[in-house]
Amino acid sequence: MEHPAHTPEKERLLLLRGNAELRDRLAERFSDWEFVERSSYLAGIGELCRGRWRAVITGVEPGDPEVLGIEPRIAGLREAAGEDVPIILCCVPETEPLARRGVSCGASEYVMLPLNGPELDAALGYGRVDDLDTEPASPPGTVSMEELLRLGALLEDLAGDGRTFLARLADTIGQALGGAAVRLVVEGSIVETEPFGDPVLVEPIEESGTLLGQISLGPRQGQPYVRAEAEKLRHYGQLAGHLIKAAGAQRQWHRLALTDELSNLPNRRAFGESLKEIMGRAGEERSCATILLFDIDDFKRYNDTCGHDAGDEIIRAVGRLIRQHCRSHDVVARYGGDEFAVVFWDAERPRVPGSRHPDDAVAVLHRFTEALSAHEFATLKHLGPCQLTVSAGLATFPWDGKTAEELITRADQALLRAKRAGKNRVFRIGDGTHMSISDDAG
Repeated sequence: MEHPAHTPEKERLLLLRGNAELRDRLAERFSDWEFVERSSYLAGIGELCRGRWRAVITGVEPGDPEVLGIEPRIAGLREAAGEDVPIILCCVPETEPLARRGVSCGASEYVMLPLNGPELDAALGYGRVDDLDTEPASPPGTVSMEELLRLGALLEDLAGDGRTFLARLADTIGQALGGAAVRLVVEGSIVETEPFGDPVLVEPIEESGTLLGQISLGPRQGQPYVRAEAEKLRHYGQLAGHLIKAAGAQRQWHRLALTDELSNLPNRRAFGESLKEIMGRAGEERSCATILLFDIDDFKRYNDTCGHDAGDEIIRAVGRLIRQHCRSHDVVARYGGDEFAVVFWDAERPRVPGSRHPDDAVAVLHRFTEALSAHEFATLKHLGPCQLTVSAGLATFPWDGKTAEELITRADQALLRAKRAGKNRVFRIGDGTHMSISDDAG
């Protein structure tokens, strides 16, 4: 490319490492400027030392060996150009992180390719009247009221399901970046607002120096990303790190609030929430739900005579054994003190005439107490042979109660009847019968 002789009235622009597309776009944009092209940073530094320049524009291409170590090269350009000459980096989305590093060591700005005219003018401090009507109503980096509302709604959902939270976060990022397709990869979980192939922009998600995941943006039809959007994505990478950490902490606190510390089972509050949900489903699907309440016979005597360590060991062992003998979907909880609660419910099978739901619960209780009687307690060895027993009460929805409160009350009444009948017994409130748990439960 031939360059006209320098005339004082023309602005001079130094173009380094530029490809044909960048060269043509600049020539179209600044047709009255004088261009000088050089193929290396070293040659560019030499030119900067010979005369005055309006700006330096350098391409940042993927695979270019000269940009892999961009920091010292940009620092050299800045020293040669002085502080007043803008140094603008033009990058494709893949090299946006390199351009960002260039800005940190002396470049004035970077812009994304294909070039956005007003964005380049702003980086150069060069205004054009003919662009006034084409400027967007809001700069790409502006945070709108809708975006703030979406972020506020996201904060309200911190303690929710982890995957649902990530899906809402991905949607929020996509909306903030002009409807971009977003893929989030966080600690093994992958969510997408819509499927896409190779990403156009990528940003790590970090928190306190720890890499948590990655945000990837897919291409937008007919609308390339600009530098302000890449900057916004960087801020969202930082924000996502804070939100993901906060969401994990919220879920952990929520879990602790619903977990009994000693037995590691759900506590009374969690049991109540689960029971209401199960009974609501049972009512809709015409299925059964049976509550088993039981406590440890003479627990206070063991606790008082053998110490609290013995009492704690008993609680832990009872919780572990009852959990082992129930189905995975049944809810097992420590209800308070030495009292435990179980909800047996039909995850799939509809209620039919002659359901043996209470009998199934009695069979589980029988197997559990057999395991309990065979268990060796380290803190009770000095007492000699020691077989713990429990007393239990059963109540079944829908026959014994229509609400969670009614069913718990009826099961508690059944437990009291079993205690009064001599302990080591289970009382079924529905048929008014009780039996020794040690009897064959069939």
